[in-house]
Amino acid sequence: MTSPRFQLKKIRRDGFAIVIVLALLSVTLALSYSMMRVQSTTHQIQSNMSRQADARQAAISGISAGVREMYESDWPGVGANLTMSLGSHRSYEIRYETGDPWLQPGDADYAEKPFRVTVISTGYAFDPASPTVRSQSTIRAVVQLVRRKLQTNPSSYQAAAGHSLYSYGTGDSYLELPNRVHGKSFINGTLNLCEDWQKTNRPFSGLIDEIVIHNRAMSGLEVYAINQTGNSSSSNMASVLSSYGIRHWWRFNESDSTATVAIDSVGGRHGTYRGGVVPGYDVGGGNKAVFLDGVSGRIDLGGFDLPSNTDFTINAWIAPTSMTGTNEDARIISKAIGTDSNDHWWMLSTTLRGSKAYPRIRLKTTSNQYEKIPSNGKIYANRWILLTVTFSSSNNSLKIYINGVQADSWNVDGDARSTSSVLTWIGDNPPGTARSRYLEDIALLAAASTEDYRPMAGEVTLSSDRNDISTALTLNRQLNCTTNYQATSASAPSNTTGGTGYRLFPGGKEYTIPLVSSSLQNETLSPDIDTNPLGIFRVQGSVTLQNNVNIEGTLIAQYNGSDIHLRGSNVTVKGVDLPALDGDETRYQLPALIANDDIDAAQSTQVQIDGAIAAFGDFEVEPLYSNGQVQIAGQVFADEFKLEAGSDWSSLAYYSYYYFINFVNAVGQTNTSANFASWLNDYWVGRLIDKVKIKLPDEVPTYQWLDPSQPIYQVGDGDVGLVWELVRWQDDRGQ
Repeated sequence: MTSPRFQLKKIRRDGFAIVIVLALLSVTLALSYSMMRVQSTTHQIQSNMSRQADARQAAISGISAGVREMYESDWPGVGANLTMSLGSHRSYEIRYETGDPWLQPGDADYAEKPFRVTVISTGYAFDPASPTVRSQSTIRAVVQLVRRKLQTNPSSYQAAAGHSLYSYGTGDSYLELPNRVHGKSFINGTLNLCEDWQKTNRPFSGLIDEIVIHNRAMSGLEVYAINQTGNSSSSNMASVLSSYGIRHWWRFNESDSTATVAIDSVGGRHGTYRGGVVPGYDVGGGNKAVFLDGVSGRIDLGGFDLPSNTDFTINAWIAPTSMTGTNEDARIISKAIGTDSNDHWWMLSTTLRGSKAYPRIRLKTTSNQYEKIPSNGKIYANRWILLTVTFSSSNNSLKIYINGVQADSWNVDGDARSTSSVLTWIGDNPPGTARSRYLEDIALLAAASTEDYRPMAGEVTLSSDRNDISTALTLNRQLNCTTNYQATSASAPSNTTGGTGYRLFPGGKEYTIPLVSSSLQNETLSPDIDTNPLGIFRVQGSVTLQNNVNIEGTLIAQYNGSDIHLRGSNVTVKGVDLPALDGDETRYQLPALIANDDIDAAQSTQVQIDGAIAAFGDFEVEPLYSNGQVQIAGQVFADEFKLEAGSDWSSLAYYSYYYFINFVNAVGQTNTSANFASWLNDYWVGRLIDKVKIKLPDEVPTYQWLDPSQPIYQVGDGDVGLVWELVRWQDDRGQ
């Protein structure tokens, strides 16, 4: 029995060994398989990491190339896709997108969003053994344009820089009171300034060389000798005249054309140059004369009277340029309170009889009022004439000599009447005109106060080709404007404001210019940072701005003949500053309003414009009602302009002569300290108010012309292409 149990145990031991061996083999195989799996995974990881590194390297190469491309002149711009193979199963793709996805409203530099471009570079790496397997990496770089240059202004618009008003047309322009244009102005056409007012009285047009008054009646021989000496030599004339006992002698030999005092070289009764005069006009031989413009020029002698009521002689050398029209009854010297014969104490003038010009004398004596014209004494324009008047009460004699020869004589009774309460003028008839007195008095107010209501103030360039010198002298000597009276030429820029879109920079996004209605009311137009960053709006025909319209930016009436009509109240238009150039603190601004034809304001308009306006036709303000107002803090650029008087001022201008006479009667004939402008203001018929005012703002921007057909910002001078700066960089590290 023992032996079989022994055999059984032996068999079981052999089987266990086999199991052990098999187990060991299994573990070995498992370990071997595991090691193979680990080795395979490690290889895959290494391969993936290598591809990802290659993809990222490709993306880096792409972003570098993409940004570098933006500096080139042929950069294709936003929206373009660029691809490049790098060999060894690598490539990249570049996209350009407008803006900055990380920039949010409220950020300090949010306004720069339109000038930023996001460059997106995606790099790819492919498995050589399995081309469908790839890794990719994306890098985003945000760059911002370094603004180096704007569109170049056309020369015709560039010439308007610094001007409140620039009128390039050659036609007629009109400026009436109480409208005001202050600052630098350029007028290439004909300026009609305050023409609605009583403008002329009895003005002399031409040259007056000498006015000499004696206290005795000179003989015919003496007068002949004076004429023979002539006025071609100042020294010879002086020696002849001085020998005859002169009491007063206005030689008009002032050396400066801006002189204000006319010297009485003998009697010390100096006069004052007023209005349209040019003293010190050189006539040769060391002699000078005064030029009178035939409109407002005169020499005010105050209450001057004759040195003798019984005997006197008046000598006057004159060279009239016109003795017709408003210069038909031209006063050489006049003591009067009006233009009628009985308004005169004494006078020497010219007048027409038929078509011929003659001298004329008026004299008020203690016995009668006389008006005398010689029967044979024709005088002619554009030549020197010596006129001599002699009076002797003892001989009852009044004589007139022309060029040293007696032309006529008359019997008169009584002595010459005298008074110091009546003005005496050389070159016009006291008390003058409403226009001259108002303009000169409002200039006095401007000089004495901080508020300036002159119709024009500042530096004015006026075309001598199309304006009489009287207009220049009105500006210069009556309104105290710095006046450049010279030949001028000017033109409008090409009308480049058409088109439906614009770009900020070459290759940039094209923004659609919104089309607005032809009638705007209760509406606000303003820039949109994403769709219309400059706030440019257009209308295809004319547009009317009704009540409660607020525009920030630029409104363009594009078609030929298109107008911008300002009709409503509470209308505000404001130009928007262009983003600044690099390193340049200059403010640049597009025009706020551009019309292919006219820009006009109606009677009840209440509009405030802060910016430039440009009209290829007229800029016109119709007679404003009492509630109307047009205020422009910016430049007016137009073909011509027509700024009509307010409705109440139109009536004032029409009746200005009567208001002026009432004023003179109220303050006294010789009261030159009383102010006509103040009197009208106090009288309520001529309130000193701001109806229409055109003046540049205190901080003047540089006005930039608009040409949507080319980018607003350009490649800088000396640059190959645009210049950019890096704002931010994002790397996704591959995937």
